[in-house]
Amino acid sequence: RELGFDNTFIPPYPGDDGIAVGCCAYALFGDSDNAEMPNLWNETLSPYLGPMPTDVSMKEATEWASPWIEVDTIRDEKERIDMMVEEIASGGVIALYGGRSELGPRALGHRSILADPRKKGLVRFINEFVKKRESFRPFAPSALAEYAGDWFDLGEHAEASGYNVSPYMSITAQVKESKRDLIPAVTHVDGSSRLQTVTPEAEPFYHRLISA
Repeated sequence: RELGFDNTFIPPYPGDDGIAVGCCAYALFGDSDNAEMPNLWNETLSPYLGPMPTDVSMKEATEWASPWIEVDTIRDEKERIDMMVEEIASGGVIALYGGRSELGPRALGHRSILADPRKKGLVRFINEFVKKRESFRPFAPSALAEYAGDWFDLGEHAEASGYNVSPYMSITAQVKESKRDLIPAVTHVDGSSRLQTVTPEAEPFYHRLISA
């Protein structure tokens, strides 16, 4: 915004862990003299490149934690979503674990802690008792891309992308002033928020959960 760029792309792995992607590209094409090198990838590599949970690993984990937790197996997706929505709406905190884990610094719905952004007091609770870090550390919202423009100032070019401007939680935007009091748990003191935009094509389950 300050430097005047019309469009900005930040990959999901902009830190040291993304060096491996660049090394791969260099190994394939770095020494080539061909001016018309083919595209290495037709689209951005998925951020979900980590381990995939297995039934065995999940069973071992729940058995290890059995002295402290109760385990119910619910295979119906709608029933699971309804339970999660009810827990979040009542002020609870849930852990969402499924699919391959994220590469990069952000949890994007595969290894995420979820809570109601309307409840400001949850920021201190999650920081102190769940994540056990400084109480002032902020949280980020996951927003349906098709409605993100109603809540955040995303710039004049956002509409061209269907408002899917930050699928990897890498863009900071100002929360619209009329919405700041509605989502205090994810609005920083300067009115900004580092959001993730979610589409049904990229994240069908997460999109259905937020839509519920």
